[in-house]
Amino acid sequence: MISGEYVNLRDVEIEDAEFILSLRCDEKKGKYLHKTENNIEKQQNYIKKYKTLDSEYFFIIENKKHEAIGTYRIYDIQKDSFCIGSWLMVNDADTNEVIEGDYLVRKFGFDTLKTDKLHFDVRKENKKVIRYHKMMGAKVVGETDLDYLFECTKEDYLNNIRKYIGGI
Repeated sequence: MISGEYVNLRDVEIEDAEFILSLRCDEKKGKYLHKTENNIEKQQNYIKKYKTLDSEYFFIIENKKHEAIGTYRIYDIQKDSFCIGSWLMVNDADTNEVIEGDYLVRKFGFDTLKTDKLHFDVRKENKKVIRYHKMMGAKVVGETDLDYLFECTKEDYLNNIRKYIGGI
């Protein structure tokens, strides 16, 4: 478990399948995601398969009462970078929980995986998330018909996150 002031990150468990589907299949939250079939058995099988991999990380973000409030994944780990995705939070997560969950995942990627940058894509219509990532130091480095492709260095991220989280 990775602990912060407001949230903890823990590895996903099969018992989390229903929670994950509740986020991914929510019409508003799932608008910018790859479609997920609302099938508990398929989600459980996905988690079982994930548990056999050593090439990605699937976190559940919990509040300090140990209640699941979000998901986040690291995958496509390369020599000097990693990819983030599947970042979803419950509607009543507060700003501190949201930002710290993102911070802890990126910190894990940069420090534990010993990488210098991250890469990810965001649907072009997802303007709120695009604004957030730019605010945190990410830069658009390409695009597809659907997505903007982003990169962010550890240095750029740390310079920007200090505005929002003290003491790092």
